[in-house]
Order: sequence, then structure tokens, then C-alpha cells
Amino acid sequence: MRRLAVLLAAVLTAVLAPAAAASAAPKNLQVMSWNMCGSLNWGCDAYGGPQDKIDVVKHHVETNYVHAALLQEVCENDLTLLMNQLGSGWSTSFAPYRYSTDGVRRTSVCGGTRTDRIGTAIVVKAGLSSPQNYEITHAWNGLARPFHCVTATYWDARLCNVHLDPSKNNPDHPDWEYADDQMKDIQNIVQAFPTLVIGGDFNVQPQDRPGNAREWLWADGFWATGAGTPGYRECDQTGAVRDGRDTWTGSGLSGKLDYVFSTEAKRWCAVGDSAYSDHHVVIYSVSVD
Repeated sequence: MRRLAVLLAAVLTAVLAPAAAASAAPKNLQVMSWNMCGSLNWGCDAYGGPQDKIDVVKHHVETNYVHAALLQEVCENDLTLLMNQLGSGWSTSFAPYRYSTDGVRRTSVCGGTRTDRIGTAIVVKAGLSSPQNYEITHAWNGLARPFHCVTATYWDARLCNVHLDPSKNNPDHPDWEYADDQMKDIQNIVQAFPTLVIGGDFNVQPQDRPGNAREWLWADGFWATGAGTPGYRECDQTGAVRDGRDTWTGSGLSGKLDYVFSTEAKRWCAVGDSAYSDHHVVIYSVSVD
């Protein structure tokens, strides 16, 4: 009888014990990066008007199920129009460009007859929190491009928008480079984010691109060369080679300047040109655990 009672107790314990919680299914996340070429001062008037550019973003939202967009060179009023047309459920964070003169920065505007600000924006569906603009290295004189991040709340992922300085950004010292220090600053910031998608206009050719004289600007350990190696995998990367399809054309030249990196597993990558910017659209689909 005592043995039966022990067996019954064991059975009841097994029945009443809670089952181990099932792991959550991965969530797909599509992030788009695009330099919209919105300024009327930077030769972008040849690439269509605000609605043309807005329609490009909307197309990828509707066709490629983009959940977040990292936009560069976007005019603030155009961003407002985009948000109105995307509708409810979308949020944005905007950071303006500022031109520094002897360390004193003034906000940059879209140009022509337009006085609205120009900068970079992060647009997210299904919740945005903790927007932050991080200070990184900038020239004493020249355009200061922001680096900022938000949390996409549905995925609990940190999304960061990059626009590094091109060469000759400092008019007083056109031979000075700043992108190397900026990339190191960014690397130090984002290493604290366990789930990350980071992209934008890096203004530098790929690390393994033949003939890239500015290869040294890339921070050591930022761009991974394969599974288990330091850094982040890039959307259009094949194997260990740190390169990809061209994303920019201008003045008879072309190259890859636009990137999206992530800590998360790759699903697919798309690169598509547009008549409404000198930069292509890059979309990275990842699986967020």
C-alpha cells in the first residue's frame, strides 16, 4: 500500500508539473536602407520630386514587406508626407545634418526655396522606442552627419542609421579622413546591442573590393568574414568575401557605398536601383530569435 501511495504521488507530480515553456518562433524583419538624395543643393533635383521618392519607399513596404527604413538625405517635410501616407502603426525618428564652421554647427536645410531641415530618419512599423542621437567624431569644419538608433519594439531589436563622411569633407583639410574614427566610434556604441540591424550610406567601398585605396577606413572586426568570426554579416555578402553589388552611380563612376549589417540570421538580400536617387535601395531580411 505504501508503495502504491508513492507511485501515485509520483504520477500526480508528473501531471501537475508545468511543461517547459516553448521557445518563441523567430520573427522575420525586413530593413531597407536608402539614400533618397533629397537636397536641392546637392544635385538631386535631377532625380524626381518628393512624391516620386515617397512612392519608392511605399512600393517596398507593400511589395517586399519592409518593416523599417533607414533613410539618408531626406527632407523633413517629405518625411512628414511619407508618414501620413504610410498610415497608423508607423513611427519615425529624425536627426538633422548640421554644417560646422569652426566648431559651431548650424542646421542644414533642403535648399532651393525650401527651408525645411534635411537629415537622416529611421521609420519603423509596430512600435519605436528609445531614440538616441550619439555623438561621434566630426570635422571642425564641414558637414556633420548624425548617427542615431531606435528600438523596434515588436522585435526588441536596435536599428541604427549610418551616414559616414566622404573624402574631402573638411574644406580646410581635404586630405583628412574622418570615416575611420567615426566607424570606430560606432563600433564601440553598437557592441552593447545584442540584437542589431545597422545600415546606411558608409561613403566607402567594400573592404575586399580590388583597388580600394580607402580600405583602411574600415574598423577591425566590424565586418565578419564568416560564421564565428568577429563582426557583423552584410546583406549582400557572399561567403567570407567582404564585397557586394554596386549601390551608387554618379559622374560616370559606380561603387558599393550602401550597406546593411546584422547580428541576426540572414533570410534574403535585395538590391534595386531607382530613377529617383543616385543610390540603390538595399533590403536585408533577417530572422530575429
